[in-house]
Amino acid sequence: MKKLHMLFALVLGFLTHSAWAAPIGWYDFDATWRDGTFTGQFYYDSNAVERITAVQGTLSSLAQTTAIDQIYYLDYDQPAPWNFLGNTNPAVLGGHDAGFYITLLDLGSTLSLDLSGENTLWDWSNDAFYNPDQLDQSPLISFSLREANAVPEPATAMLLLGGMAGLFTLRRRKNQPA
Repeated sequence: MKKLHMLFALVLGFLTHSAWAAPIGWYDFDATWRDGTFTGQFYYDSNAVERITAVQGTLSSLAQTTAIDQIYYLDYDQPAPWNFLGNTNPAVLGGHDAGFYITLLDLGSTLSLDLSGENTLWDWSNDAFYNPDQLDQSPLISFSLREANAVPEPATAMLLLGGMAGLFTLRRRKNQPA
């Protein structure tokens, strides 16, 4: 019985440790704003100050379609929950002319967006379709955020249940008289 309690304590220790922060790695992210869409991935690291350390994807707005490949995070004393993910355009001041703010919410075992935070689309390009009323702070309408190449939870649960069943049968054999 003591070994079984130790096993449960070990499993509980692993579960609580894994629930402290969302998994570090690549996340698939699709977003739709009033005036544009993004499809791509970003690399999330809960230990990094900027939380998002790499991004790759395509932003399509009313003004242009551009590759999003840069993270712009201002230096602050405290970590901020938001990042600005933008394109690379060395011809303009600041090196970018389109992008979006993303405010992440670490729920422990999963990652989501904080809908009360800044999650807006911006596009300052000089395209003929540029309209400051639309492309400055275009509101988020919908999003999909999921861990890329994630291990499905049912497989993990089945592995745990299989191990517990094996221990139970082993214990029953020990307690049966010979």
